[in-house]
Formats: sequence, structure tokens, C-alpha cells
Amino acid sequence: MSFCLLSAGCGGVSVVQPGIGVRAAPASAPVATPPAAPSGPNWLPELDKELEAERVTGSIALFDTQDGRLACSNIAKCQEAVLPASTFKIPHSMIALETGAVESPDTILPWDHQSYSNEDWNQDLKFRDAFRLSCVPCYRDIARKVGPAAEQEWLNKLGYGNRDMSGSADMFWLRGGLRISPAEQIDFLRRFDGNELPISDRTADWVRDIMTLDVTESYVLRGKTGSTSPPEQPRELGWFVGWLELGERRVFFATLLDGHAPGVEFGALRRRVTERALHARGYL
Repeated sequence: MSFCLLSAGCGGVSVVQPGIGVRAAPASAPVATPPAAPSGPNWLPELDKELEAERVTGSIALFDTQDGRLACSNIAKCQEAVLPASTFKIPHSMIALETGAVESPDTILPWDHQSYSNEDWNQDLKFRDAFRLSCVPCYRDIARKVGPAAEQEWLNKLGYGNRDMSGSADMFWLRGGLRISPAEQIDFLRRFDGNELPISDRTADWVRDIMTLDVTESYVLRGKTGSTSPPEQPRELGWFVGWLELGERRVFFATLLDGHAPGVEFGALRRRVTERALHARGYL
């Protein structure tokens, strides 16, 4: 599969829209400071069975708030920082809303009338649908509206990955210098869900809303997929990051696929492998 700007494989799945509360943003926001990291990830080699069953390679990282430990199928890969691809749409949506580049999840993002291989992008889209469909041109346009100075300021405030915006100002998360590891993805999501990021309650509620994938009587699943092919490495990367809400309990996950057997449909596996791991651990 090729770089996700031209691929239909970047997207997410249908969104349920629970109600949200709205409160005003603070006048100024301090730089986010990550909490103290756990002493080290636990190695859970049994998670590799879920990757092997789908004929893919990569890593699965889980953090259960009940035991407070990060567990990884492959510790080295869990700590390897790579391009975030469209998982960056989580913090990028926060930046868009905080800077006013987008007013709300229902703001219409106009189509630029260029033809894309993903037909879903060839139309005006609500912001929430641009997130769900992983509309790359929509978020490139948002990056241009925000501007590189404000983007850099917010990367620093959010403490996201290596905070490196080198490369194209409207593609640094796909082809530039931004890097993040599965362990760092989980750290960022934990701070988000724990209300430790310097964003308004309104923005936090809206981003949680557009991340919602499934709502059942027993759990809520929130997440975002992403895929890209790093220019420096001949491999495709496939992400699925997010968390499972089990009442007050949270199970955060970051799955990063970096290879697959011939004939394997890579895009759909990001979420499926993750759900296999969650089932195997008794969370679903």
C-alpha cells in the first residue's frame, strides 16, 4: 500500500456521537509536562500470537489503569519512534480547535476540487467526518491555516513525540521529522484522558467525541488509525491508537504494524489485531 495521501487506507470507522459539555477555554495554557513514566514496560510475548495469527509483524502496547503498568509484545519496537501518520489527527484536531482554525466538529471544510483516489475526500466535509475519513488534504489545509509558528508552539505545549516539525510545514507528520513511539502515544493519550493537557474542556470533549468508534452497554472504544511509508525505510507503517473505557477503568493501546505477508490486506488489520489482543486479555 502506498503513502496514505493517495490511499483509501488512512481512514477510520463509523462514529457514534455522545453528548458533550462545553466550557470556555482558559486564558493561557502552560506547557504540558508528562507524568513520571513507569519503571519500564512489561514484556508480554503472548501478544505476538495475535500478530502471527493475522500474518503481520509489529508491536502491541497496552496500559491498564488497574495495574498501572505498560505491557508490550516487543519492548524494542514499543520504544521505537516513527512517523505518527494520521494518528496525529488527534493532537492536530486539538490544535485546530484551540487556534480557531476550525470552530467546531460541524464546521464545513470545503473541497479544494482536486481529484483524490479516495472518493470520500472529493466533497465538502464536516470536520468530524474529515477526522473519521482521515482526510489528508483537509488536515494539510488546517496546518496552513494554523501556520508553522503556532503548530510548533502547540506541539511543545502538548508534549507530543519529539516535537520536530522539520520538512514540509503541511506534511511533517507524514513525510517530515515528527516521530513518536507506541509508548509515547500511550503517554499522550493518558494525559489527554486525564485532563492533563493545556486545552479547554470544550476542545477535550469535542475531540473525545470525534474519536468515538463504538459505544456498548459494557464499554466505549475511542481511537484513530494511521498509515504511511517512511521515505527513509522500505516499509509500510500501520497505526491504531486509543483507549477502551470500562466504567472508570481505562485500557490504553498503541498498535504499530510494520510488515505483512503477501496478500494480506494491511489497512483493516490495524484495528482487528488490536481487538484480538484486547479480547485475549479479557477486556472485550
